[in-house]
Amino acid sequence: MPPGAQWQENAGFMTKLLASLSPEFVQRYERDLYHCSSCNYCVDAVWPERGLNHVCATMQQHTRAPGYSGRGFIEAARAILDGVPLDGDALATRVFTCTTCGNCESACPIGLRPASIGQALRRELVNAGCVPEAVGAARADIVRDGNPYGTPRGARENWAEGLAPAPGAPTVTYFAGCAAVADAAEARAGHALLAQAGAAPSLGPAACCGAALAELGCAREADALAAAAAAALRAPAAPAVVAGCECRRHLAQAAGVESAGLPGWLWSAVQSGAVAVKIKDGLGRPLRVHLLESCQLKRTARGAPATDEDAALALFAALGIEACNAGYPSAYALCCGAAGGMPRIQPQAAARMARARLPAGDIAVTVDPRCAAHLRQAARGTACAVYGFAEFVQAHCTLTPRRSGAGAQPQ
Repeated sequence: MPPGAQWQENAGFMTKLLASLSPEFVQRYERDLYHCSSCNYCVDAVWPERGLNHVCATMQQHTRAPGYSGRGFIEAARAILDGVPLDGDALATRVFTCTTCGNCESACPIGLRPASIGQALRRELVNAGCVPEAVGAARADIVRDGNPYGTPRGARENWAEGLAPAPGAPTVTYFAGCAAVADAAEARAGHALLAQAGAAPSLGPAACCGAALAELGCAREADALAAAAAAALRAPAAPAVVAGCECRRHLAQAAGVESAGLPGWLWSAVQSGAVAVKIKDGLGRPLRVHLLESCQLKRTARGAPATDEDAALALFAALGIEACNAGYPSAYALCCGAAGGMPRIQPQAAARMARARLPAGDIAVTVDPRCAAHLRQAARGTACAVYGFAEFVQAHCTLTPRRSGAGAQPQ
């Protein structure tokens, strides 16, 4: 029997229980479990002065049951640690119905880590064999096809069909990630942005980096894929530009890969004088956009390092493009539903989350290709135009390299 699991007969049925937690879990999170005061900040906090208007997208768009909240994850883990086995399937239903956005962690007034505990519980449940059917199907698709969208492995790189190889030695390695399967336009726009800025991009590995598996709690498989992708990215000895925010984060955490995102790369190139960017002639003024946050870039502390969202905001400001949401990037913005496996696990709730984030009749821009693909689907039939960062720049700006080999090192 898998570690942590045991069986119990209830009314003639056998129920798999999660009866224990791994020593690694206890060592990392025991303090959090016994310091939580059940204040409910991570459930339903509203604090206008901090820009906080509710916390959990799952509770707003799927269910109000407290067991689905960050507080619920803490209380479940504490019960197990106190010797109370919990129904593994019921707990898995709650823990896997989460976007893993980290908003509950941002809102906690005493610095506890409910989102991290929820993600760690996913790993415990996977190891105990308590996996919802939708999660098992998503895992099988990723292992078989190299992407979480069910697209055959051989079609993963269809987005790059017809792209001419860069002349000479590549100066950057462009890794579009799994989101390119769902949104070929943004992936191609990213490649074109690099080329038009004077870089010579080569394509990164034609395989999943494991980020999607890591979100589903499949840590060992995710780390193995990250190691393989890291080896492929390091082989050309050219700086890596990684489009997917979750891919970039996972590659850094699991394999130590240093990379740049497209907004950070472009803004660094502009600041260094290597590239000039301007608004295309003939576009109306003023150009206003609604910027949408990526949960993968969420910052919970003041003075945290700048992200691609900061770079996009700075570039737009330099171009005279107005951001409608002055508080961007907000540490408390609700998730659009693209993360955590939600589109596969709870597709209807994930769609409601996306619709709730769409601005009415505005241009929406996000630096995360996965969010762009998810939001674009939700925006069909509405007056909102959704762009990924690269696609927006391609549609509205011209890029002029000022010297050969323009570009920037990873930030």
